[in-house]
Amino acid sequence: MRFKALIFLAAAVSLSFGADRIILKNPPRSLDKFYPPKSEKYEFLSNMHKMSTAFTGIRVNVNDGNWEKALFWAKKLRDTYVKTRDMVPEWKDYFKVNLAENLVKAVESKDVDKTIEASQKLGKTCSKCHQENELAVKLTYRFPSFEKISLEDPIEFTELDTGKYMEKLTNSMKIMKVYLLQEEAQKAQEEGLNFVERARQLRTMCSKCHTSKVSEEAIFGKSYEEALAYLENLLSAEKPDGKKIIENLKKVTVSCTKCHNVHLVPAVVRETFGR
Repeated sequence: MRFKALIFLAAAVSLSFGADRIILKNPPRSLDKFYPPKSEKYEFLSNMHKMSTAFTGIRVNVNDGNWEKALFWAKKLRDTYVKTRDMVPEWKDYFKVNLAENLVKAVESKDVDKTIEASQKLGKTCSKCHQENELAVKLTYRFPSFEKISLEDPIEFTELDTGKYMEKLTNSMKIMKVYLLQEEAQKAQEEGLNFVERARQLRTMCSKCHTSKVSEEAIFGKSYEEALAYLENLLSAEKPDGKKIIENLKKVTVSCTKCHNVHLVPAVVRETFGR
């Protein structure tokens, strides 16, 4: 019997939630020490990768008929499994060490059926933890925190945290649109030019984390600068064309959408979790 039929649940877990809701649980604080900024080694995540590799090592070597190497990986899986359990005491109930021991014994017996059964039972413990915690952990630890990032408002010349700055930026845009729709050109010009200056200043925020110019240019590159410059020209006209201004505004906000798609949801989750 070939071992390829075995499905390793721990190596290929898919998240499953209710049809109408996703519940995110705040990861325990004991996990903090295994992720930045407290650690750059990602020890907890590293153990996930080690266990996934070990599952594959067992399968590959049983397929090859190399039970000695399969046993090596089974023991490595068991040892890493135990270490991982001890890293986060709050999650100890997810771990069933006896099932890891059973997998080692199954491999020692060189019985394919027993090895498949033991692997599936152990894999289900990994799957349960992943289904209940993996998404929240990724959102909490795999995205940067904006807590310590601040920007200088080019209009009021004050230092603002990211949230407050975004609030002022968004308000400038919405107030401009209100005045345009009310055909109050002078007021729309003033608020619109404020928006342009604040939008340009966003680039300084990206450079505080993105050390590669390529990633920065992907969002605030040439097309963004050109859209802002054209918007500025439209607003500076003697008789601003409200329709053209609003149409061109979409070319600016597409960059906002790109950034939000990457950062907004994780930022909201982190804030909700008090991280």
